Amino acid sequence: MRFKLVLGTIIGKPYPWLYGVRVRAVMVNAYEILSKNLLWRVRGRGLRRILGLGDEVELWIDSGGYQFLRHGVDVSVDRIARIYSSIDADYYVSLDYPPSPRDSIEIRALKIYKSIRSYRELSKTIENTVPVYHLSTRELLRIQYEEYHSANYVCVGGLVPYFMQLAGKHSRLKAVVFLALVRKLVEQPVHALGLASPAVLPILRLLGINSADTMTWRQKAAYGKVIIPGRGERHVSSRKVRFGPKYTSGDDWARLEYYLRILNGKLRLSLSDLVNDFTARALFNAWSLQYIAEKPYNGDEIISPTFRKLYEKARELEKKNINEIEEHLQKLLS
Repeated sequence: MRFKLVLGTIIGKPYPWLYGVRVRAVMVNAYEILSKNLLWRVRGRGLRRILGLGDEVELWIDSGGYQFLRHGVDVSVDRIARIYSSIDADYYVSLDYPPSPRDSIEIRALKIYKSIRSYRELSKTIENTVPVYHLSTRELLRIQYEEYHSANYVCVGGLVPYFMQLAGKHSRLKAVVFLALVRKLVEQPVHALGLASPAVLPILRLLGINSADTMTWRQKAAYGKVIIPGRGERHVSSRKVRFGPKYTSGDDWARLEYYLRILNGKLRLSLSDLVNDFTARALFNAWSLQYIAEKPYNGDEIISPTFRKLYEKARELEKKNINEIEEHLQKLLS
């Protein structure tokens, strides 16, 4: 199964697929539909019409569990079910309760059990409900497997904080090992929620993960950044740098020109467009992520030593058996 980039989007322009960017799948968040009172507009095929999506593009609906949690909103499974049953989509991500990296084992278990109950209820009425695995080993992992083994597709969720290094020592490594563990454990296609960043995409492909989503193409563009294949994000606008890499260097500009030449005839963007226009940056970033998602990692990218080690670790893990991987994760968590 070829790796699939699922482009996360809000219900608002630009829509890259309408500009010629090849997109295989799109994800919209149920939190936005509820918070903006949009359900009446998106019923049936309404969401596809608003987004301008043809049937050849998969439509995913995410429950918005993380966003509801972040905004202190306790949404019921019944309410998510009413939204899902109203919208004609291909996949519906189950309402989940992502454990924090700092949660105790008791709190982690409670959130995983709540996520399981949500999947049980949603899958009774919503075809193609996609359950969400959360970081765990041993009994907690086996319980999730028993509940989710008959689903058509599964997700791995709650790992974004780990890649942001919020889980203590070996934070990113814990996430990589758990992804490898789930990939070895299940037979279904595996989707990594929120992990399709330029640096993480090669890891997902090396592990055999089937798909992942991201909103980073819009978010980076809003901060004046473009995503350069092999280089990561760079500031190109006149906006003040608040975080991350500094302004684009001379060599980076040369690489941008190279990729713009590849795009000539499709998006027809110039360096000036990228500097001055959010839409141009967003379109370029969407194309760039798709390019990175399809390009095999061969070690020639200019990346940090940390991620280079993670890529090599992913290669090692892909060759190990499930017991070796689980034991490795257990040691990291102890």
